[in-house]
Amino acid sequence: MASAVCDPPCAMPHVSTSVEQLELVVASPWTYAPGEKLYSPIAGPPGGFRCQLRVYPAGTGEVRNAISAFVRVLPPEKNMQGWECKNVRCSIRVMSSIVGKEILKIRTHTFTPRDGRPGRPAEYGFHKLVRLQELTRGSGLLDGDSKVRVRASVSNLPFAKPRNALQIDLSAELQPVRILVPDGPPLIFDQRILVARSEYFQKMFAAECKEASTGVVDLRQDANASHQCVSAMLSFLLTKCLDPDVDLELALALHAIADKFCLRDLREAARCTLKDMLSEENVLHILHQVLDIGGHLEKLCWQMLQADGGLLVRQEDQLDAVIQQTPALAKKLILLGKRKMQKTS
Repeated sequence: MASAVCDPPCAMPHVSTSVEQLELVVASPWTYAPGEKLYSPIAGPPGGFRCQLRVYPAGTGEVRNAISAFVRVLPPEKNMQGWECKNVRCSIRVMSSIVGKEILKIRTHTFTPRDGRPGRPAEYGFHKLVRLQELTRGSGLLDGDSKVRVRASVSNLPFAKPRNALQIDLSAELQPVRILVPDGPPLIFDQRILVARSEYFQKMFAAECKEASTGVVDLRQDANASHQCVSAMLSFLLTKCLDPDVDLELALALHAIADKFCLRDLREAARCTLKDMLSEENVLHILHQVLDIGGHLEKLCWQMLQADGGLLVRQEDQLDAVIQQTPALAKKLILLGKRKMQKTS
């Protein structure tokens, strides 16, 4: 992945076209002390500008009894001096996992080193995102188990070269990797490309593990890793494009395998494809695959179910399978129906 390199003051030549997603699930935020904070995993391209969500469930201390949330921008190690990220679009929301009411704030902000120290993260956010007294059972902001989701989206983070650029050392010795799949012959791929495109494979082949010594990745026990699916994944690693003729089952398998191998771009491409395919007939099938991961696709599924009160009745033949495969989804569907009954009573 490209590194962001520039001379101070940092006027980055390119900005990201993707959106970094950050999320923290906070259980019973009123049980935290003011000033106590939580951090999300760091997101963003390795070697480039990255971001993180910091949440104070009960306030920063300066402000109490409110959820405070801030987006932090972390500069790459090779670009610590005089950096600046202009016009970064940040959205922070408080919501439950079931689509309902949400608190959403969106701002565009220019990030510079905090306190004038180049290596320090810069941050921007809200001290009073939502008051704790607003987090009642009927607010629509809490899950049934008193959990609240704080989610941030960050776009326009800079990097020096196009995100899709494939950077490999062509002078390095070729090391073919054999990928074993459950339903066909092994697939042979260039280890250099796997390492360049995926942090997961980068760590796999850098570690003292079986795959690093044998050059074999065994996926025969993975139900999603069909010959067709892994072929499509490897093609995407080369081109960063999905075949427009991908069908529903393949898109779902690609989404699952992208999660397994931490291939964020492939996961987003699969979600976009699934969003275009979403219909009354497959909404439950898709929803049980993307449940609780957030994003626009899951939201669209819940909106479809909320908008049509008779949809679940028409899909009754699918409910038995849903209950067996995903009890958590069955519970959320029951809660959704209960809320609808309360609204109509």
